[in-house]
Amino acid sequence: MDEKETNFVGSDEIRGNDRERGPDVGLWYCSYYFLSPYDLWDMPYGYGTSASQYKPLCHGAPGDFRKYDAADPDVIDFHLKQIADAKIDFLLFELSPGGLGGHRAEGGWNMNSIANAREVCKRIKAQNDNGQNKWKLKYAVCGGCHPDVWANDPDFPPGSCIEDTARDVYGSFLNNPEYGGAENYYHLNGHPLLVFWGYPDSISNHWANYEGDKTYGSRFSLRPANGCQLGEYGWNIAPTGPVIHSEVEVVSPGWGHYARKSPPYVHRRNGDFYKECWEKVLDHPLPQIVMIASFNDYWENTAVWTADTTNLTDADKWEDKDGQPNPSMYWDMTKYYIGKMRSEFQLGKKKTS
Repeated sequence: MDEKETNFVGSDEIRGNDRERGPDVGLWYCSYYFLSPYDLWDMPYGYGTSASQYKPLCHGAPGDFRKYDAADPDVIDFHLKQIADAKIDFLLFELSPGGLGGHRAEGGWNMNSIANAREVCKRIKAQNDNGQNKWKLKYAVCGGCHPDVWANDPDFPPGSCIEDTARDVYGSFLNNPEYGGAENYYHLNGHPLLVFWGYPDSISNHWANYEGDKTYGSRFSLRPANGCQLGEYGWNIAPTGPVIHSEVEVVSPGWGHYARKSPPYVHRRNGDFYKECWEKVLDHPLPQIVMIASFNDYWENTAVWTADTTNLTDADKWEDKDGQPNPSMYWDMTKYYIGKMRSEFQLGKKKTS
């Protein structure tokens, strides 16, 4: 597609719903899950555990806690409605395992994850096109910049992977009319946001010093994700909580597995850790973006969406301080703190950095 067709004009308005409300809120979203041709929920994840220990809420009907296919339009629509009702501005698709730009695209669950994300994009467009829905969701993509993506070839230039991924996202996501085009893709500082998980210096070093073609990468606001350090959009949060930054700060309910030694497990502490993350953000000048990790990562135990964790053994069950199960506790906290942050901003009690 010709560059002139890309909606960069006025793209600051594509940033979020209402800049007078204060920071935008982004939400990491995993589209890994499928039930066929095999059940990915039951696939062991390196520590003798699987995502099937969680039973997320899949429908408004009471008690509909179960595994689901991430391409199921009914489940997608239900989840998107809850996300919009929480006044979250954009989803960040976790597609870092590979498959974008022709890298690690030989098939497998990572390709299913990309296909499922595309189904979510279609449902975002349908929701946004519905005139009754006043809150409009956007989305952005996180690709991978790590050796697994380029088959551990020691001579492969990571900058080339970034360019190839940007070319793919530019054509097949950003400018795809089935997904609503650039209007439904989240923009930062006048350009579409594209995040890369992997090397923490993927942008500052590997991309900055890459001497190959940069036609497509230069059309995006490129940002890193790794260990939630300064200016990173995710992924695994440290026990010290969010790193204060003028552009982006990450909040998360916890991270990791009891059996995992590195990075260290971050305990949920019956919701106290997540509360402290939000309070730390609110105790400082607000960033442009607050990123929540994550809506539904059941492999690395960072989910905030309502779920039954009765069978969870490798991480903290979702229980209140009295030890009672509370499937919605983290989603309730998410809605509460988004509302609190924006109320305080509108009342003039909080300012952005």
